[in-house]
Amino acid sequence: MKDLRNSKEHHNYRNELTITGLLLGGMALLYTDIPFHIMIQTFIQHIGSATAAVKQFFVSIFIEPFVQMEFSDFVGILMITISFGLMIVQIRKKMISTSYESHTCPLCDSKLHRIHRNRWQLWLSKALYLSSGYFHCETCDHSSLRFYQKTPHLRQG
Repeated sequence: MKDLRNSKEHHNYRNELTITGLLLGGMALLYTDIPFHIMIQTFIQHIGSATAAVKQFFVSIFIEPFVQMEFSDFVGILMITISFGLMIVQIRKKMISTSYESHTCPLCDSKLHRIHRNRWQLWLSKALYLSSGYFHCETCDHSSLRFYQKTPHLRQG
């Protein structure tokens, strides 16, 4: 109980010291001729020039290459990007269709047990926006990674 009372008193002194410091600092600023408006103006100018430099940097990296590019090159890059997207969609559909829904081993029909996935398996399921499970059969030592379509979680109540 005594420690609690001491901590409250310490807290009160801290507040009083803060108030006294602010009061003395304010009075010192009233009696001195520090050009705060010039310091603030200079700070704003530096912030403005830094913002302009960052903007120019991003424009030079992301916008200028596309502006200087020929139209046929742009269309080629766009076609390659679309083909990669369609390829990922096809891989995703193939993984869902070849994955088994049941939890029985495809080799010996024993029960599969779920085990922890590796990092690359987690990354793959996140990249393809799929739920995955890594299963192992203790009877025949078969293990397989199975993919399922993600189902949205419904908020209850």
